[in-house]
Amino acid sequence: MSSQEGWSTTAPTYSSNVGRTSALSAVRLSELAHNLSPVSSTSKILDNGAGTGAVTLHLASQFPSAHILATDISASMLENISAAKLPNVATQVLDARSLSKELQPETFTHAFNTFMLQTITTPSSAIREMHTVLAPAGVIGIALWAQRNGPFEIWERACQSLDPSYTLPAPFDDPHAWRTREELERALKEVGFMGIEMEDVTMPFPFEGTKKFVEFWFGAKNPAAEKCMSNWNGDWEKVRTAVERVCREEFADGREIYTWAVLGLGRKQVDGNGDK
Repeated sequence: MSSQEGWSTTAPTYSSNVGRTSALSAVRLSELAHNLSPVSSTSKILDNGAGTGAVTLHLASQFPSAHILATDISASMLENISAAKLPNVATQVLDARSLSKELQPETFTHAFNTFMLQTITTPSSAIREMHTVLAPAGVIGIALWAQRNGPFEIWERACQSLDPSYTLPAPFDDPHAWRTREELERALKEVGFMGIEMEDVTMPFPFEGTKKFVEFWFGAKNPAAEKCMSNWNGDWEKVRTAVERVCREEFADGREIYTWAVLGLGRKQVDGNGDK
């Protein structure tokens, strides 16, 4: 299954599970970007790899006169944004790695990418494309899933309770996908962004009971979860029971699950004169 097909499959349930948690980082990332360069009625904002719209919907609610373009490789993901019928928000199906084929260079005052770079094998190309379409002094804001992740930990502990030799696979197609602040900071600097700011964020990812978590993990068809489960060769009924036990006993019946994120921001240079 291609990346586009995988995310299209999970789109109907994304907002109600992963989306509600990633929205917390989107809010914080938006706040930090606004502090660097205030959003106004003249702002042109790109939400690159927008998914179901965590960044777009938050910014549109806070700054309704700003102009926002939400792009994603999956049309199904963008349906949630289109359904909101926001007056200054447009959507467009685009590959994050080839924005400049469709968008004018030096157009946007702000460009965001939340939790998408880890789903592609050439994340630097996406950051480079965002740099191209940003105006001089424009602000970039990136969010990545960090190395720790509550749902992944539940799955790993459950599997290891049945098979102590079990090792969790990389949850993304690229086994070397960035998951640390050092990797993201280095990537932003290599493309040419200045004044880099980094922040770690902890996000609650609670469920209304173990049953709801199990339904999400096994039924949402989230590509990252599917990747984690791909190397389990044991009994599926037993591992499902083990997941239920770990969630119930070690994660307060699903109420104390957390995920972690890395946020990175920077500015595009102005005429080669640094970050003035």
